[in-house]
Amino acid sequence: MRPARNADQQVVAGAEATPTSQSARRALVGRIVVDVVLPLVAYYALRALGAGVLAATLAAGAVPAANAALVAARSRRIDVAGLVVVSLFLAGGALSVVTGDARLLYVKDGWLTGLLGAWVLLSLTMKRPFMLHLGTAIATAKVGDAGAAAWQQRWTDDPVFRRRLRLVSVVVGVVLMLDAVVRVAIASVIDLDAVATVTNVQYVVMLAGLLSWFFWYTARHGLRA
Repeated sequence: MRPARNADQQVVAGAEATPTSQSARRALVGRIVVDVVLPLVAYYALRALGAGVLAATLAAGAVPAANAALVAARSRRIDVAGLVVVSLFLAGGALSVVTGDARLLYVKDGWLTGLLGAWVLLSLTMKRPFMLHLGTAIATAKVGDAGAAAWQQRWTDDPVFRRRLRLVSVVVGVVLMLDAVVRVAIASVIDLDAVATVTNVQYVVMLAGLLSWFFWYTARHGLRA
């Protein structure tokens, strides 16, 4: 059982949580603007100017890919997630140009989330799952090496912590794989001009639902790094 914190400790904790929460919200809003709003604006603006579906789709998809490349260039380090985004965009773009089918650019979004979900689930068979590494990275960014060491020690010492973190991994992995199936289905059957809007609305709904559960569950059970 954890010792109760006094009022001063609770105030300090609340003060520390607020900037972190605000930073997380800003990051989420920025992600939605770059990955959803700007591509949609680019797509429909180009379509209104007479561009073909394939050209407009390529231009819209280039927005988040270019952002990932820019972030990697500014940080001067390899961003694995950004590298995957750019690689999938280039591969999907090449296939779309060769085949003349713009749908492949939307299908590749399903590949991306599906691969990530599969990796999160596969990591459960390893000694240290994906969510443990993610928490370690967050703890390092927030409080340094000491926080990362404490997070790792909880995994070693606390079986309840391990069980709950594995549950988070299962939920995140399954949701991402279901998202991939839905994205591929949307890209395959819906009218091509509507795919951009439908897939982005679906993405926002999925992300909002997953993050709402994630933040509620991790706060309720003390799983914040």
